[in-house]
Amino acid sequence: MKKVVTVEANTVEDAIQQALEILELRREQVNVEILTNPARRLMGLRKVMAEVKVAKAEYSEDKQSVARPLSKIEELAGLLDEIDMKAIITSSFQPEHKVTQEPSTTESNRQLSSARIHNGDIQFQFVGDSLPSIIPNDRAIITRNGEVLTEPVLIQPEDKVEVTIQDVIVASKFTIQLMEDDMIALLSFTPGKQIKRSLVDTIWSSRLAIRVEETIEYTNDLQPQTIVNELQAMGVQHGILFPAIKKVTEVDKPYELIVAKGILPVMGTDGDLEVHIHYEEFDPNSEGKVDFREMNAITNVQEGQVIATHIVPVPGTPGKNLLGRTIPVKPVRDIVLRPGKNIKKVQEDLVTLISGKPVLDRRGQFVKIDVNNEFIHPGEVNLESGNIRFEGDVRIGGNILPSMFVGATGGVFVIGSMTKAEIHATKQVIVKGNVLSSTINVGKQEAAVNELVVLIKSVTEILIQIKEAVNQIFIIRGREELELSPSELKRLIYLLMEKRYAQFEDLNKTFIVKVREQNDKIDEEWLSVANRLYAIFINPLNEHLQSMKEFERLIEDAYILTQLYAKENSPQTKLIIPYAVNSKLYSSGHIEVISKGIYHSDLTADETIRIKGVCRGGEIYARREVAMQEAGSENPVKTVVRTSAEGRIKIGAVYAGTEIYVGTRKYIFSKYATNITAQLDAEGELDLG
Repeated sequence: MKKVVTVEANTVEDAIQQALEILELRREQVNVEILTNPARRLMGLRKVMAEVKVAKAEYSEDKQSVARPLSKIEELAGLLDEIDMKAIITSSFQPEHKVTQEPSTTESNRQLSSARIHNGDIQFQFVGDSLPSIIPNDRAIITRNGEVLTEPVLIQPEDKVEVTIQDVIVASKFTIQLMEDDMIALLSFTPGKQIKRSLVDTIWSSRLAIRVEETIEYTNDLQPQTIVNELQAMGVQHGILFPAIKKVTEVDKPYELIVAKGILPVMGTDGDLEVHIHYEEFDPNSEGKVDFREMNAITNVQEGQVIATHIVPVPGTPGKNLLGRTIPVKPVRDIVLRPGKNIKKVQEDLVTLISGKPVLDRRGQFVKIDVNNEFIHPGEVNLESGNIRFEGDVRIGGNILPSMFVGATGGVFVIGSMTKAEIHATKQVIVKGNVLSSTINVGKQEAAVNELVVLIKSVTEILIQIKEAVNQIFIIRGREELELSPSELKRLIYLLMEKRYAQFEDLNKTFIVKVREQNDKIDEEWLSVANRLYAIFINPLNEHLQSMKEFERLIEDAYILTQLYAKENSPQTKLIIPYAVNSKLYSSGHIEVISKGIYHSDLTADETIRIKGVCRGGEIYARREVAMQEAGSENPVKTVVRTSAEGRIKIGAVYAGTEIYVGTRKYIFSKYATNITAQLDAEGELDLG
């Protein structure tokens, strides 16, 4: 019996060397057949081991086993070993020569040629004209006269038959995959195995089926350095987990383990404002009632009090993957903080300079904070007290009598009622008593500010285009900005305006005039930007523009105005009353009627209107949503409810004759209805829900 071994290893040379050690032979004493060359598949993620077959030199290299499943003939042959051949073979076969092999041990086999496996060798006995046959096994190599047998064949007396079994040694295998954007290296390990094979002795049989026994022993010959070398070959530069690698080399079963990790990025935190006082923002969707008994508890701060702290942004730390590529982190953003005239910033703390009511206006990353003075009028507003106008908040302890006026740049709070009177406020109005034949405007100046926002947006867009055009001129001409004097830079910008941005002059003048007209109603930062635009583009004697950096700072401040005052930021102005008759109410934000309802009154809000009670007569409009419990009346009274094309109308009960508009779509109710939700569908048609 001749020995042949098949070995798998990382390289062909390693496999050959392992085979030589097993056979205890030298290189010149063996024939080597390379079955598989080492390679990588699946885009480098799967490693294919080298596999060689090594045999003594006298063994021809073309002797190779053909792996195949067990055929039906082989299955039957296993049964034939146990069947009395005398019952199915005729006795017409007569021996013509002596048997040179061992004599048969059974009576039936004396009459037939047969073969057997004994002590690892194949033996034959020939009787008469009959010939024994051999059924190969894919785990043994059967050769007849040097030719490898793959199918059952008959054996002639002159044939030279050899049976060779292969012991197989499979080296430990592992593959490494880089995963999660090359942040981790996952090693998949398969233990090696040593397969020892031996021929199974058989009885004499005319059809000999070769049987092979196998014993398998699992091994782990993996070395830590081998894994490290593989990681380095894959380009892994850091993050190798040596304890994990050592653990892999000690197991004898399939195993998966992370053997290298990249450095994860640490995200930064954006800047913010930590407010140290209780400050409630108006929630237009709140279902809760307003408790007038609690309205006296308006938050006030004292001079020198720290009311907020600016939390500075903390930059993140970039990470690094296993291949050395930097993993960037999202840039952190800071808030754009605008302290009012009554706020002083001490390091990161915001300290109030006066006693009064704090005002916080947060719109995205832009935050305005200030403290308003508060004027308290304990009695009624009448001819004796006169009209009240105040820079800050106003609190009225009694009623507002006919023909009287109250105005405030902050909010107005009225303990009593108002009759045929008028209130103008910037932030909010809260009236505890009834509103009779009166006018209330909250945030009316928002309309003026909205007009300014539209203008400054257009101005800013052209300023940005001018800046880019100047930069392109510098690049094309190969000039540096520093080579131009302020007057030359100004002339260059004027030239661009004349040739390409002629509309800018009229637009800029309009903006400046509008700002100056509204000077007493808007914040100082509007006037600051308007004055700088005048100095640069209108005043010919002012050399205000010293460099492009100054020009860019102007653009930045103008842009901040557009963001801070843009209407889409939903201003928090609000008007809250319990009841109104024959009145006109306006809010640039929200209106909420919290008690009996509205009678023959006109209400307009740029955001939402919510009426707790009824709405009988008059016209109601809110851009985003109108919600009320009851609309119209059993008696004929014209009640109109409107919203924008993007808005919604919700009514609990509606009487016949009530008109609703969503955009330009109109509907008049012809009978009493309940639970109405009106809005436009995807095709722009009115849907009443």
